[in-house]
Amino acid sequence: MKITFDEIKEKYISLGVPEKNIEYALNAVKSGTKKDFIMKNLTSDIRKVEANVANSMLDEMFTANGGEFKYENRGGYLYSIFYLIAIIALGIVTFYYSYENRSMQFKLGGALVIFTVLFFRTLIPTIRGRFRE
Repeated sequence: MKITFDEIKEKYISLGVPEKNIEYALNAVKSGTKKDFIMKNLTSDIRKVEANVANSMLDEMFTANGGEFKYENRGGYLYSIFYLIAIIALGIVTFYYSYENRSMQFKLGGALVIFTVLFFRTLIPTIRGRFRE
């Protein structure tokens, strides 16, 4: 059973958390703000939300939103796409120079190997959900 943001909002309003703080946390979670930053703001002197209540509220909100690191893997996919484009371009250019210039083919082949390693070092952690910039 998937919990919705409205259910979370109702639950924490009944626990005495001000609605403006719940709205702030909800918007921050949806925009992909890091949990530590939201937690620090919620427990500040201005908002005055208890740490254990704020922590459980954020856990539920992140779960309802699809996970705490939902947006952090985007960079991994972008880097992987960039490396893949570079690999394809270098592969074409290396194939072009394969008949004319052995020195250039060796240099481009080295760059091709480096970009291939970078591609897999970025793509595998991204797929596993562990890519951090």
